[in-house]
Amino acid sequence: KEFEDPREGIDLLGKGVELMQARVSPSPCRSSSREEESFQREIESLFGKSENGPLPAKAPEAEEQASNPLPDPLQDVGLLRDFISEAMEHLESIELNIINLEQSPDDKEYLNAIFRPFHTIKGVSGFLNLKEINRFTHAVESLLDDVRSGALKITREMIDFVLEAVDLLKSMILDLKAHVDSNRTGFSQFELEPYLDRIAFLQKREGEAGAVRRDGSGDSPPLGEILASKGIVSEKDISEALEDQRKGQSQLRIGEILVRENKARPKQVIEALREQKEMETRRGESAVKVDTQKLDNLIDMVGELVIAQSLIQQNPVFSSIHDQKLNRDLSHLRRITTDLQKTSMALRMIPIRQTFQRMIRLVRDLAKKSGKRADLVMSGEETEIDRNMVEALSDPLVHLIRNAVDHGIEMPEKRKEAGKPANGQIALRAYQKGGHIVIEVEDDGQGLNHARILKKARDRGLVPEDAVLTPPQTEALIFEAGFSTVEQVSEISGRGVGMDVVKKAIEKLRGKIEVSSAEGKGCRFVMRVPLTLAIMDGIIVRVGGERYIIPAVFIKETLRPRREEVTTIQNKGDLIKVRNSLLPLIRLHHLLGVDPLRKEPWEGLAVVVENDGSQKALMIDELLGNQEVVIKNLGERLKTVEGVAGATIMGDGQVGLILDVHGIFQIDQTS
Repeated sequence: KEFEDPREGIDLLGKGVELMQARVSPSPCRSSSREEESFQREIESLFGKSENGPLPAKAPEAEEQASNPLPDPLQDVGLLRDFISEAMEHLESIELNIINLEQSPDDKEYLNAIFRPFHTIKGVSGFLNLKEINRFTHAVESLLDDVRSGALKITREMIDFVLEAVDLLKSMILDLKAHVDSNRTGFSQFELEPYLDRIAFLQKREGEAGAVRRDGSGDSPPLGEILASKGIVSEKDISEALEDQRKGQSQLRIGEILVRENKARPKQVIEALREQKEMETRRGESAVKVDTQKLDNLIDMVGELVIAQSLIQQNPVFSSIHDQKLNRDLSHLRRITTDLQKTSMALRMIPIRQTFQRMIRLVRDLAKKSGKRADLVMSGEETEIDRNMVEALSDPLVHLIRNAVDHGIEMPEKRKEAGKPANGQIALRAYQKGGHIVIEVEDDGQGLNHARILKKARDRGLVPEDAVLTPPQTEALIFEAGFSTVEQVSEISGRGVGMDVVKKAIEKLRGKIEVSSAEGKGCRFVMRVPLTLAIMDGIIVRVGGERYIIPAVFIKETLRPRREEVTTIQNKGDLIKVRNSLLPLIRLHHLLGVDPLRKEPWEGLAVVVENDGSQKALMIDELLGNQEVVIKNLGERLKTVEGVAGATIMGDGQVGLILDVHGIFQIDQTS
């Protein structure tokens, strides 16, 4: 048989291969007789009716194969680890697209973007002999295929079920991960029958309908978009063809509709399809997966290279040699090292999009559970941040979102009474400001109740009875350990405790969190964290015979105080006058246990630093300059030393300690 369009024959072969794979699958969940009958009719229309009659219900070989024991799936741990990682990524993608599909149930692209990951997980799990995962994903895929074919319609019940299916698959895959990590061969049993029964119920309740097919796969641009970009068809032509598909008036593909209506020639469509395939192939080859440990090792080595280059640059032997070529070579080495450092650090940076997208599902589930209505609006998802930072920010964000839904957003009736829309809104924003990432979580709910916060604080003895606090001071009380104004335990956000945990988590990242609220209008949390945990800008200071680094993010100003600006109060310590304000003065040589070069503050310098909204002055002997430093961990034995956050290698090869401003404030407070 010779085809005028080679793609027609390739598509037919592809269908046959898929049906054969379904036949030999060890875990079929439902009959695919409708697809087989359709395929057989296509074959008969091309070659005539088969002499062998209809296809048998099940190939004997496949049944025998399914009953035979297969190899232990732990025989290739590398493949399993790859599967676990990719499957979790697929499930997160499904979660995002199923929420989008709920908002736009007629959008076939969202439906395809949900179907493809299930299909991929099914195929790979079958190859790895993960029978339960394969069986379940095959069943969900069949349900989604009925939706794609038009036999079923998107309903809220179906959306809820697919999200539940994602949760179950996550549990199964995390269980698999636990077994792989512990090198155990047996897997936990999951109760799949209730889910399979629900799938059968959903499929049975809806009637049969005509199939609607559509071109395009993967992340490649749609066929219509390619044809329009070449000027072959107009946007209107594509819209009309898509409308025909959507209404079920045509079972043809987009390209076939355009050819049938003489809006494009077959050759043009074939060329566009070829271009689409090439784009998809190029996109697939443009990215590779790298083990995170290898990436961290690379960055560590680049850090060592930066230190080595600095040692060479500051070596007095080289500085005494007046050789122009040597100086040019050293400058070239410095530029290359700097570029390499920037490039390697960029490898650690990933968009915060993935973390933000998880919150979409969270808001939906929490709103449904609490009987409220809430929409999540995101901006700045493309903002890039250190990979380790993204992971550390996930829990604080989850807690803030939970609080926003549970304590912030009101019930629909109450919102209407207040003149607000029934649907509450939670805004999640991210943007870069200087060397920091700023993340905002804002809701339009009832805001913080200042009177209740102040009363609770007085009851707990956090503030004196006669204390008068400003709104920011009152709002900051919610970050006290165990502080809560919640009178009843909530299933969503527990007992209301945990804002102190959020604050500690952000401070651990060398960041800070602030809150502002307008009663009856909403609440806003602002988190500021550095772009990366691997490098930072610091000010190098000398205290005694040692050099230390103060993170630049905490420094407000540096000054040389006059004698009359320094006062000592009995049992209170030293105070220094800075811009008409008295600030506590911390003598770093006392805190660090070193002999000072200068005994009095007016003989040295004072560095004003800010932490948690309060300012103090640190007395130092000399200010040596600023430098971008590579942060090194102190190791298990020294990481608990108070007042020290880490260490770095200085330009001359000596070790310099990085001061922990937050820890220094705490030491000064307790002493």
